[in-house]
Amino acid sequence: MNLDYITLQEEIVSKIENFQSITLATSFGNKVTARTMSIVNDGLIILFQTGAHSEKAQQMRNNPNIAFAAQNMQIEAVAQICGHPNESQIFIEKYKSKYPQYYAQYTDTPDEILITVKPKKISLYKYIDGKPCIDILNVTENRAYREVLV
Repeated sequence: MNLDYITLQEEIVSKIENFQSITLATSFGNKVTARTMSIVNDGLIILFQTGAHSEKAQQMRNNPNIAFAAQNMQIEAVAQICGHPNESQIFIEKYKSKYPQYYAQYTDTPDEILITVKPKKISLYKYIDGKPCIDILNVTENRAYREVLV
């Protein structure tokens, strides 16, 4: 069943803005790891900072395909390393406002890097009329639709 792309996108953006944390999964070789992250977003674009020498940074350098999960949402995406967090005014404004303690503790350290994430596919798991469903925003194909899982 087709859905309105803009309506589903707005629902997803609202949910992402309200997440205080999200689970990030990265992988390289035969190793997959996951950890909780503090993120901000600019529409569907997700931004976060991390240490340049962290395991997740090393994995993303070698394999930029990542995933996020929080509540009923799953995001398949591509990560890009974008220099130091202080180089992005959008990130600084949003991160400092949402996480002032993390901003003060980590952002100015020289080892920090900014990661910009572009979603390819976002899935929202729901129950509609008592049936399990997935609302899917396929960003790559600019398409929104619902799959009933029964």
